[in-house]
Amino acid sequence: MQKAKKFLSLILILSLFASLLTFSSGAVGTFEEWQQGWEEIKASSGYITLTPGEDETQMNFSWQSSFLSFDEQIVIGKSADLSDAVNLKTKRELNIFGFEWTHNATATDLEAETTYYYRYTVNKVESEVYSFTTGSADSTTVLFVTDSQIGRSSGTQEEIYMNDTYGWTQTLDTAFANNDIDFILSGGDQVEDSYSEEQYTYYESPSILRSAPVAAAIGNHDFYTTNYSHHFNNPNDNTFSLFRWPAGQGYYFSYNDVLFIVVDSNNFLPSANRRVIKNACEDYPDAKWRVLMMHHSPFDVRGADDIANKFARKTVAPFVDEFDIDICLNGHDHYYSRSHMIKDGKVTDDVCENGVYTNPEGTLYLTQNSSSGSNYSGIGDEMSEHCAFALQEKRTSYSVLNIVGNTLTVTSYHTDTNEMFDTITIEKE
Repeated sequence: MQKAKKFLSLILILSLFASLLTFSSGAVGTFEEWQQGWEEIKASSGYITLTPGEDETQMNFSWQSSFLSFDEQIVIGKSADLSDAVNLKTKRELNIFGFEWTHNATATDLEAETTYYYRYTVNKVESEVYSFTTGSADSTTVLFVTDSQIGRSSGTQEEIYMNDTYGWTQTLDTAFANNDIDFILSGGDQVEDSYSEEQYTYYESPSILRSAPVAAAIGNHDFYTTNYSHHFNNPNDNTFSLFRWPAGQGYYFSYNDVLFIVVDSNNFLPSANRRVIKNACEDYPDAKWRVLMMHHSPFDVRGADDIANKFARKTVAPFVDEFDIDICLNGHDHYYSRSHMIKDGKVTDDVCENGVYTNPEGTLYLTQNSSSGSNYSGIGDEMSEHCAFALQEKRTSYSVLNIVGNTLTVTSYHTDTNEMFDTITIEKE
């Protein structure tokens, strides 16, 4: 009996070691290897997604089930066998686009640097046990990606979905294998067609999304149906507005000493976005850093020649200045662009020395490229006066925000090689 136990223990240790080696490589495998699991992905339904709660002590959950399966549950605990699990209160609402139920739940009183395990039911069937680990109270590390836009590339529909999902999965796997990430910021256009439950299934399919929360912006491919709001259980999203698109309104949350604000730049009513930003700053007045995310970029390499970007410059950028936002993260453009420090629509006198801005007066605007490779755009022949650096090599990429005390650093990488191609730091004295 003792020999059998020792043998089983050895097998478990070797299996764990092998899994760690596999994860640390950062590779999702070749397309051909990944493709072997495609039929399983296609047949899946009810993928659960995690979103940040109101602060670092909370985690939000959201998942779908069939119309005939409306009484679903989720349990969470610190033990891997869920022997200490408690039931979370679950709310449901009907999602007319899939004619199915959306289930939302929130875990509270979470402790820093702690692993939690959870299991949920979908279509009256229990899921496997998943886990997530809360971050450190001393630092915050965030992955910024955008425009996965599942369903955008070319080919047959099957080829499009496979190529886009593979590229999206590869970016997530590479980023998490090489960085200790607390959560994900997604800059909008998660899918090509907002009404498509099939595209959301592929977007939610990467296994990392069972353990990493996503805070997503509303893009121009997301705003026109309610489907977005059924897949992201966003915190503090009940800000009153005289007008909002079907996808919903902006929201905000605090993580350690950082305030993250997400607004809907499709909303043509300036007061709506100002209210979200104002409420966020009033609710978390002691935040050391203020990070804003929206889909459209007011100050990109092409000088906001896109009409929606130009619109954002008029309807949102003034509030970035008013409320002293440190950095604004954007998508939409399908290329990489980083601005100088901007205030009142102009480049400030802030000096960048050795890649570091110290006590800048302005705000940094950063636009990331496609995270899936579903679509790329050209940056043009001339660089806008607002732009400090731009790149388009038609390669998927991602950025990592690392915030420790008085220092915020953004480092950007190519997915295929994990090669760093840009980094910038803001310091407050």
